[in-house]
Amino acid sequence: MRALSKNQSRSLAIGLLIIFLMIGILLLFIPINMLHRHYDQSLDSLADYLGRYRHVVASHAEVQLALDQVKQKNGRQHFLRNTGVALAASEIQETVKSLIEVNGGKLVSMQVVPFKDDGGYRRVTVNIQFISSLPTLRKILYAVETAQPYLLLDNVSIRSQANALKGAPVTEPELIAQFDASGYTLVADKK
Repeated sequence: MRALSKNQSRSLAIGLLIIFLMIGILLLFIPINMLHRHYDQSLDSLADYLGRYRHVVASHAEVQLALDQVKQKNGRQHFLRNTGVALAASEIQETVKSLIEVNGGKLVSMQVVPFKDDGGYRRVTVNIQFISSLPTLRKILYAVETAQPYLLLDNVSIRSQANALKGAPVTEPELIAQFDASGYTLVADKK
């Protein structure tokens, strides 16, 4: 190895000093810059939350008015009054039986189907079978679907009763109708 001259040593020392100063500045600047960027993002996020919360507070009166309007509509009237399965099924049976008899149908049978829970609601279903003519059937189905509380019809099956005798005058055929009438009840919160 060859010894460096005085000027070369001085230049090398200044170069090394500059390199070490640059490395030191970068070691300080990068973490400070990252920290600054992190706090800027946090401030922007908090400012966004503050804007959203101010919007929510400003719309409080409007939301309260809409909530009061919904409460006035009494949504519970569309649900079965009884929360127990047996009582709710009985309520469906009474409603459908009276609608069939009032509209001129003949009730054949009723059978309760196992209930199903769906969130805070319980679906209670009763299988109904009755006999009627076509115009009466239409009246009965319309009456069941428009009854209060709401009842939903599923699995509707309509068959013609084969009772026509040869040579007998053709009259309105009797139809055997079968359907599931379902109603919803509110399930009590389990605490």
